[in-house]
Amino acid sequence: MNRMLLPVLAIIATLLVLNIGVYRHEQLLQKGSVVYLPLAPVDPRSLLQGDYMALNYALVRDVDRSLQQHAGRHWPDYGTLQVLLRLDARRVGTPVWVGTGAPEPGHDELRLRVKIVNGYRIMLPSHAYFFGEGEAERYSRARYAILRVSKEGRSLLAGLADEQLKPL
Repeated sequence: MNRMLLPVLAIIATLLVLNIGVYRHEQLLQKGSVVYLPLAPVDPRSLLQGDYMALNYALVRDVDRSLQQHAGRHWPDYGTLQVLLRLDARRVGTPVWVGTGAPEPGHDELRLRVKIVNGYRIMLPSHAYFFGEGEAERYSRARYAILRVSKEGRSLLAGLADEQLKPL
């Protein structure tokens, strides 16, 4: 009987951890603040993965430029950086500050966490958006990524939007 108890407890613990993660993501998608990030999409086709759009965020380019301008500062090789985004009237985010500890956001600002890899490569939650076969034309109009962002700066890709910020 004891030999069966340990595997059962391990399975229950694994499922509990996975479900907590799913719950946290669902809460972020439901309650997180909406921010639109400009992007320059490309539309490759992968034989193994189906149709998808590689997302090239303008924010990554801007943060990279900021890191290069402050090359004398020590940036972590791996971990997270904080980006302070200023939101316009349409909630389109523009980075105004990058560092390891963001100042408190103002009423028209939002904190966003980005991952830094190898001391220079910036990553957002997703760099690819997968869609059904035959939907390429619809998603080729994407000009913005729709992110949901928590108060702490955690974010998830919630969708894509066209030039008028209409979800696709």
